[in-house]
Amino acid sequence: MALLHEPVWLHESAPSIGSGDVQGIRHARGVRQDRDDQDVRQDQDAGGVCLHAFVAAVFDHLPRADQRRWAELHVRALLRTPGKKSLRRLAMSVSDSPTASQALHQFLNASPWDWATARRNLLRQVAPSGTDVTAWTLAPALMPKRGDQSAGVHRRFDPDRGRSVNCQLGLVVLASGNHGPLPVDWGLYVPRTWSPARRLKARVPDTVCGPLWSQAADVLRSTASQPSGRRVPVTADLSWLPDREAFLDELARSRRPFVVRVPDTVRVVPSSLPSADPEALTVRRLLAGRGDRAAEDGRHVVNLPVLLPRPLSRRVRLRLLVQHRPNSPAELWLTNLVDRPVPQLRPLMRQPRLAAGVIAALHEDFGLRDFEGRSFPGWHHHTTLVSTAFAYSRLHGDPS
Repeated sequence: MALLHEPVWLHESAPSIGSGDVQGIRHARGVRQDRDDQDVRQDQDAGGVCLHAFVAAVFDHLPRADQRRWAELHVRALLRTPGKKSLRRLAMSVSDSPTASQALHQFLNASPWDWATARRNLLRQVAPSGTDVTAWTLAPALMPKRGDQSAGVHRRFDPDRGRSVNCQLGLVVLASGNHGPLPVDWGLYVPRTWSPARRLKARVPDTVCGPLWSQAADVLRSTASQPSGRRVPVTADLSWLPDREAFLDELARSRRPFVVRVPDTVRVVPSSLPSADPEALTVRRLLAGRGDRAAEDGRHVVNLPVLLPRPLSRRVRLRLLVQHRPNSPAELWLTNLVDRPVPQLRPLMRQPRLAAGVIAALHEDFGLRDFEGRSFPGWHHHTTLVSTAFAYSRLHGDPS
């Protein structure tokens, strides 16, 4: 879960920007000011919110002018640099200074700025009224890495490659609204196998701990607690989460509305059985006992009342939705929105698929997997800047 304020020891251990970097910053300001002013005028002429104003609103809490300037240059570089977005290529697209890439590195990996406030500001740009968000979607973002020094790196099965890879696992929360799902908050999973020495070297806070489901719940809870005047439904595809039943139990306990896709290995309790304490069954076994009812009454979604296997006093009514598609395996969903008609749930059921498309775009077009640093704060700075660039492109178009 992102920290509201970075601990003092992060500030003390972070190297400061040297004189050469300051000269690079000043040089970049002078050389690129005319180009940036022209970009601002073009944005304004197009009738949209200019990139300068958008980034200034997100990063207005940064205490120094050079930090705010490099935030804007970094976001602009993410939007205009094609292909791999290494710091060297990003710097070349916005500055002629030979030390610009070093200054970008310092801003990204060493400058102790608060990413949590930047993300709250970004959410205000995405949903100004607070009621514009129609769903929170939790999704994984796998980032392959070389070596074992990057924060949170571990071995994990990558379904896209069909094998285990060395990677970081990002936990992203997307806010859905008029412009589709937009990434607004992130968590970085740090396995419990990481030793205190490795955590200290990568500057991982002590608050980031626990099993995967718990760390996923933390970042979701942090984002979904943003004031909106109503309880926005949570959506997710939980097929990637190995301890998904604990996560489901946490969702049910929080009483937040949810619609989540699950595999057929998830255990549920059929609430239609007369027994006072019926046996928990896997969804696969439950559906097998019903026989082939894919087309009953001409419907494409089978609706079954179920419970989670919790103590009787803590059980929450749920619905198991079995969505049949032509020539495809059935999709299985659990929801506590038991009184809402299925057609009203379909937009929520589409969100995980849309979120996967957003994450693919973040990888391919916005440099999500191109982060070169190793520290926990640097990773959060990187994902915040990537999210800002992506949100601007969706809300206002390409400024270049």
